[in-house]
Amino acid sequence: MIKPLKALGALVVLAALIGGIPLALLTFYGNPIPQQLPGAEDVAHLFTTNDSIGFLLFVVVWIGWIAWATFTLSVVVEVIARMRHIPTPQLRGLSAQQGAAAVLVAAIAGLGAPAAMAETPAEIAPAVQTGEAPAMPAEQPSTETQSAQQDTSAATTEDLVITVQPGDTAWDLAAKHLGSGSQWSEIVKANDGKIQPDGGALRVGEDPFLEPGWKLTIPGVPAIDTAPQGAEQQYETVTVERGQSLSSIADEHLGDADRWPEIAEGSAHITQPGGHHLEDPDQIDIGWTLRVPTDAPAVPTHQADEQPSHQEEAPSSEEAAGAAEAAEQAVDAASDALPAAETPQADTATDAAPAGAETPAPASAPSAEAEETSTVPWTGVGSIFAASILGAVLARRLYTQRKRRADQRIPEAATVDLDQVRLTRIEDPTVLGFVDRALRTLSALQLRDGQTLPDVRLARLTDDHLELYASAPHELPAPFEATDDPATWLLPRTAALADDETIADIVAPYPALVTIGTDSDGYQILVDLEHLAALGIHAASQTSMPVMRALTVSLATSQWADDLAITTVGVCPELEDALGSGRITYRETVTELLDDLEAKLERDQEVLEELGHDSAQHARQAGDATDLWTPEIIIIGTDLSLTEKRRLQAIVDARPQIAVAVISSDQHTDLSEWRMHIESLEAARLEPLGLELHPQHLTDADYDAVLRALGAASTLEPTDEVSDEQLATEEAPAAPLHPVAIVQPSTSTILTAAQRDAEPELPAEHPYIRVLGPVEVLGATGPLEDKRLAELTETVTYIYLQPGKAENDFRADLWPGKRVADSTRHQRISRARKWLGAADDGTRYLPRANGADGSYTLDDHITSDWAYIQQIAELHQDATSEQLAEALKLVRGAPFAGGGRSRYRWSITLQYRMTDTVLDVAHELAQRALDAGDIETTLWATQRGLLVESLHEQLWRYRLQAAAYDPDLHQRITHDLEAQIAAVDDDYDLMPETEALMYTTPAAHRIAI
Repeated sequence: MIKPLKALGALVVLAALIGGIPLALLTFYGNPIPQQLPGAEDVAHLFTTNDSIGFLLFVVVWIGWIAWATFTLSVVVEVIARMRHIPTPQLRGLSAQQGAAAVLVAAIAGLGAPAAMAETPAEIAPAVQTGEAPAMPAEQPSTETQSAQQDTSAATTEDLVITVQPGDTAWDLAAKHLGSGSQWSEIVKANDGKIQPDGGALRVGEDPFLEPGWKLTIPGVPAIDTAPQGAEQQYETVTVERGQSLSSIADEHLGDADRWPEIAEGSAHITQPGGHHLEDPDQIDIGWTLRVPTDAPAVPTHQADEQPSHQEEAPSSEEAAGAAEAAEQAVDAASDALPAAETPQADTATDAAPAGAETPAPASAPSAEAEETSTVPWTGVGSIFAASILGAVLARRLYTQRKRRADQRIPEAATVDLDQVRLTRIEDPTVLGFVDRALRTLSALQLRDGQTLPDVRLARLTDDHLELYASAPHELPAPFEATDDPATWLLPRTAALADDETIADIVAPYPALVTIGTDSDGYQILVDLEHLAALGIHAASQTSMPVMRALTVSLATSQWADDLAITTVGVCPELEDALGSGRITYRETVTELLDDLEAKLERDQEVLEELGHDSAQHARQAGDATDLWTPEIIIIGTDLSLTEKRRLQAIVDARPQIAVAVISSDQHTDLSEWRMHIESLEAARLEPLGLELHPQHLTDADYDAVLRALGAASTLEPTDEVSDEQLATEEAPAAPLHPVAIVQPSTSTILTAAQRDAEPELPAEHPYIRVLGPVEVLGATGPLEDKRLAELTETVTYIYLQPGKAENDFRADLWPGKRVADSTRHQRISRARKWLGAADDGTRYLPRANGADGSYTLDDHITSDWAYIQQIAELHQDATSEQLAEALKLVRGAPFAGGGRSRYRWSITLQYRMTDTVLDVAHELAQRALDAGDIETTLWATQRGLLVESLHEQLWRYRLQAAAYDPDLHQRITHDLEAQIAAVDDDYDLMPETEALMYTTPAAHRIAI
């Protein structure tokens, strides 16, 4: 009863101070504010009157009003801080008032009482959840093994060491562990000067601000033993919360409420706050620490027949292999017994999947491997973000590839470090193009009808629809579909969208649209930063930085933004150089960019007012001076000063609204109502919608991998065969105005026309796989349904190029983003085995699975065009010209061409290697032919190489040199190159030496004057 009485007394005192003081002043003195402003004579009279008592009373009354006002302000600030569960801002000169307010508010809140300790702040866990906003994952309790690893350098063996959680305050911890929040100073004293993981520390006499992740010693509270004497059972610790009992905790953590005695037995020795022990299982208090066994949950009786025991002995490798073979044989037998039309269609995308066979996985699912989240890369990356990262690295690598010479290589780190295969399992290769085309289609339709675009604040991408959530009701044309909410519209992912010609001149309508995470269904959530104007990231620094990095990289690599200007402070300083796109700039301080923003505000608002638009976004959508409205995204990862907050707030609130949006991780600043509360890297909530998310994020390791991949993709390193003299010659600057040297055609050739034009001889005795162009499997003689051709071709090619891949990889690569049943995989393999057939001696070209991992390999008789060209490439200069030509004849196009967007995503690193190898072979043959004056062979070899990379400059230079003797031929090749640039990339900049060969007249054709 003591603490409730204290809370009631504090409430009475607070009410008396806030309400009683002004009532008393007004009653006994009246309104101190005069009815009219005093004149000069009134002021002079005040200081010259002999009525000293009246003057003194006047001064005292005003002092009273000022004291009341400052105290009331302190109470308001304290209450707001408590409600938002953040440290109370310190107001200069008001420390006494704030101290009194803190004591009274804390007493009223009952922070020392057990009941209040178990309450979760409303900002972090709303008391009421709607059906649309799923509950956030519960915080995982730390195991005692982790507790044993905590830093105890400042603690004795008797003292408890705890880890600060988001929202913890010194008062909270004292209330929880010491029985009274007023003992917070004891915690400060016990940890005075102790350096924390982020470099901060508590210090006596300073504000006791805490950061999540800090390790604090709780003085006088015994540390929890790792286990009772002689026990071998492993435990985890949990803290009792409001409404919990031993039975409910057992049900939650052990899967069986009847196992509560195990918790009671394991926790009986723990000294709880106040010196209590668990003696009566019906008497546990909020804030107590309990030990819960960490063994696998017991299976309830009613599930015993449905679930196999997880503790059964694992089968041996021989048993596993036998089981896999038996399953395949069963599938073979079943499929032999059924007509083709009745064969199950479990793995056909267009057919209805049988229950449990194949279901879409959440968009952010990284793979099928059952790995620990902490060790699996890209766990915070969704399909859109993965596609953006891959697109950025691919674009950098492609640009570098086009520039490289025959004696240069792109480092393997461009593909190895990034683990691109795992990213391809996450990405949806169609999603970027779909979202971009959908939004431009919407813009084109609205312009056609003379209508404005909706102010989209949020978008959600599901397996079936793109959902748009506008800030106000809006009418949209077909194919957009209306819902019960006039501000919400759906676009089916199968809808017919505008063609390239229609959207060619359409400006990206929502360039600041960015993914922020996935909802409980695994669907991606996007927000339009330009509409939000500001987004706050509320989290501890070690949690907010991965989220800030993800937002920065996502915006910097966005492929549906025509143009963005991103400025960061305290976030991703390395990204500007790594990307080299000109889209992102890093500043050391916020002050550096505020002057530029304020100048932009004044300039852009003047233009907007002249044009009659209320925002830059509307002006851009209307097509008025579109070059002025590039969105500028400011991403700030540092705390803001009061002046910086005020200046930024003025820019964000200004109307007409300019094209500026701010993302800030300053927890004490809310530039708008939009903010993400991030409790962990697995749980966040978007306000003011209350939408719970799995926040998109880049861990330190993931971000480093992105930087290394971008850097490597932009790097050319010499091969081992290049001498220092050659390297110096290659790096010498080109002289673009020198006339082109002419190679005179020779009567002798290194290859005849017959040798060049003859068709390549392909093996016919056994199946043969072609991947240098459209993928084909030749020589497969078994039965095949036409609709199965694509999937079986990919399966056979995968097994050939990735022999021995484990079953988990097999599933993740061939069914990316989906979970498939064993029967689905077995059916696919069985069909492929029958299709390939067997050799003359009866040996199956696709044998049974190997070992316990269920991996597959093809028979050694099967070969491919890639295998042959690798053999020739390894010979390099030792290969004959005829061998080089035979290898190039096998090239029919880019590797895996025609595979579509959904197939062969696992081959991305192989595509790089194949392209490099083909170009090297083409280089070698073209250089030999050019040196020999064999013009036709030079043109033929370069044309074969350009099939895999149509804008490779070294091969074009060979062609221009070879054609220099013939002005008409030279002009045709120049025009071909110009047309290729226009078709591939209008903004592509040729190397100076290439331009020199294109536009400088060959010496022999210059006219003497």
